[in-house]
Parts: sequence; C-alpha cells; structure tokens
Amino acid sequence: MRRHDRIRSFAGMIAVVLISAMGPHAAAQETLRTIPITAEDYPPYEMAEPVNGLRGFDYEVVSEAFARMGYSAEIEFLPWSRALLKVQLGQTSAALTCAYVPEREIYILYSDPISEFTSGFFVRWEYDGPAPTTLEDLRGQRTASVDSYESLGALRKAGLDPISAPNPASAVRMLMAKRFDYLYLSRESTEFVLRDLGLSGRVRFHPIDRQSFHLCFSRAYAGSETLAQDFNATLAAMRADGTYDAIHAKYR
Repeated sequence: MRRHDRIRSFAGMIAVVLISAMGPHAAAQETLRTIPITAEDYPPYEMAEPVNGLRGFDYEVVSEAFARMGYSAEIEFLPWSRALLKVQLGQTSAALTCAYVPEREIYILYSDPISEFTSGFFVRWEYDGPAPTTLEDLRGQRTASVDSYESLGALRKAGLDPISAPNPASAVRMLMAKRFDYLYLSRESTEFVLRDLGLSGRVRFHPIDRQSFHLCFSRAYAGSETLAQDFNATLAAMRADGTYDAIHAKYR
C-alpha cells in the first residue's frame, strides 16, 4: 500500500471511530434531508427569534417530528398571506401553524391537531360595552382582527364589518388607541404580545371558542400525502412517549 493510501485509510478509520463515539444520533444527522416549511412569527407557537432559548412549542414539536422522519425542517418566517401562498403554489411542504378552514381543503391537507387555541375578544379594561358569547352578539360594534387571519374571515361571515390590522402587535396598539373596541384573536398568542408590550393588565378577554391548530400540508407539494401520514404517525408516537408533553412543559 502506498503512503498516501495508508494516510487516507487511517483518516477514514478515525472518522468512523468519531461518529461511533458520538452515537447514532450524530450519524443520523449526517443523512437528514432538508424539507421547507413556512410560518409566521406567532409566539408562543413559533418564534422567528429565540426567546430565552425557546423557539415555540409548535416549532419544537414539528422540528422533532420531522427529525424522527429523517428530515431537517427548514422553517422560513414570512407574513401569513405569503406563507399560505407558498403552500397553495406547492413551493413549500407545509405551513405552520393554522386553524381549520373548510375552503382551504382545496389546496391543504390538514394534519392531526398539534396544539390548541382559545378564540375570543379582547377589550380595554375600562370599556363597558356588551360582553359577547357569540360573534353575532357584536353586530353594529367596532370589531377588528388581523389581515389574512381566519378570525378576520369569521367576523365577516358573521355579518360584521371588521377593521383589518397588519399584525397582532399593531392590532393591540390600535385597540388601546380606541380605533375599535373588540379585537378578535387567539388568547394564547395575543397574551404573549400584550406581555411584550407591557399591556397585560390593561385588557379583558371574552372567550368564544376553543379549537385546534394543525400543520397544513400543501396538496401541490410532491409526496405531501405520504408526508402527512408519516407526520401524524410520528406525532402520535411523540405523544405516547412523553416528548410532546415535555416540550409543552417548558412553556408553562
């Protein structure tokens, strides 16, 4: 054997020893395939920038599930309308996180539930208007939600004429500036925004409904049906082995 062949052979043996010493997880990381996912910055479900080292419980659950499936989830943060458009065009495998909307089944395969949210109305603490229990209770009132959100469409379907805000933080600021009186959004994500803006003690919340969030697979993305089936099976395994609960426990 020539000298340079011996050197290459020795280097190869060293690489094998190092990978073996690092364990099977490290070796698996070498073979993970990248898969694209779109998302909106939507704490505490998914966050474009880490907060105290956390990226959001849906972000972590989905990333872990795809890793177990042999993928590295590449999550691209975009405005929600663009995130959904990429799903519709098949330019991404899925969008994270979305509520069930029947009309979107034309281009979306909904996963099994990955989390939940409480929908309802935020009002200024001092506001003494009617306390709603349904959307229809607020006909004739000044309501709002966020552009392209399912909640905005729900208000319109209920016969209301809501104001559209560009994002949750802007919507909260507009509520406090009295641009409208009722802000229809999910409790969990909006309370995160309120804490960030230092406004937690200045609003009240009227719950309306509790629903599930999903990972929304693109029907136009190659192999999406198999991806969705594998994801659902992996998610069920994560719930069974305690991984799902362990992730959520970090956010309580």
